[in-house]
Amino acid sequence: MSVVIPLSSLRSGERGKIKAILGGAGAHRNLMDLGIVVGKDVRVIKNSGGAVLVAVNGTRLVVGRGLAMKVLVSKD
Repeated sequence: MSVVIPLSSLRSGERGKIKAILGGAGAHRNLMDLGIVVGKDVRVIKNSGGAVLVAVNGTRLVVGRGLAMKVLVSKD
């Protein structure tokens, strides 16, 4: 059984699969526009306490810490 944690808790270099997105319609829309949707694999490139740099679908994205806390992932 895998543990589900916020995206903001993954360290640089770690990977996970997006399991759920918390928050309202605005958060869902913003994340969907970035390609961050349930079922996608995500890799954290850099997480140094502020915004999180991730790779999804081969694209690098910067996700603000608040938004990254709303994305729940299971660690690989």
